Amino acid sequence: MTEEPNEEELEDVEMPFWDHVKELGYRIKRIAIALIVAVLVMMIVPARPSDLWDALMGGLEYKPLIAAILDKMKEDMLPPDTILIGGTIEDPITLYFEISMVFALIIASPVIAYEIYAFIAPGLYSHEKRFLKRFVFGFTVMFIIGVVYSYYFIMPITFRILLLFTDIIGAEKIFSVRNFYNMIFLGLVSVGLFFTLPVFLVLAIKFGILDTDTLINYKRYIYVAVIAVTAILTPDPTPVTMLLLSMPFILLYELSIFLGKRVEPLE
Repeated sequence: MTEEPNEEELEDVEMPFWDHVKELGYRIKRIAIALIVAVLVMMIVPARPSDLWDALMGGLEYKPLIAAILDKMKEDMLPPDTILIGGTIEDPITLYFEISMVFALIIASPVIAYEIYAFIAPGLYSHEKRFLKRFVFGFTVMFIIGVVYSYYFIMPITFRILLLFTDIIGAEKIFSVRNFYNMIFLGLVSVGLFFTLPVFLVLAIKFGILDTDTLINYKRYIYVAVIAVTAILTPDPTPVTMLLLSMPFILLYELSIFLGKRVEPLE
């Protein structure tokens, strides 16, 4: 049996090509194990510890963790009289696996980030390692803020407005379960990534690709472009969701200019 390399052996050592390939395989294997464990946790572990005992005793009250999360999302986003249907016979099980994978990626993301960092860190200087850590931290924080903001503000208002139009035309509140949850996750990820754009702006300023004067001179055009893009991305036909998404970005853009001046290289 081949002995796996430990962390001390992999750091600060210049290795030949095939050793890099071997280490890459080792890192990928650890990521795969973390993902598999996380998927099993989401799909099998009960939402309540007592559910597992009920299932072992032949009861039908068992509800896995992912099902409880989906129920919570429906409760937060939709009124009680809304009905979600399967659409096609395979939609519920497909959705079950897809969303389990999404949450598995979230749960395993610290392991994934660490393994990627551990693979590339030996080739970086100490100041580059510090900057990489700050970039990853900033990206993660802004992404999480965007996801939370989307979940508690943008998505509930979006669904409320869409349901308002359903009432206006006199239609029943019956929707596809897959479309509903896909819209939620698309909204969460889109807004989360949208909130990370200032991180990349500061990064571009740091390396001299952009300068703060350019951001200041073109910010009016950028604001118009952001409003246009958010109008296209948001499913809400009214300007409410668009403003909820574009206004925080404008504030973050101004913050990017402020931080950019602090990291901008001196001429």
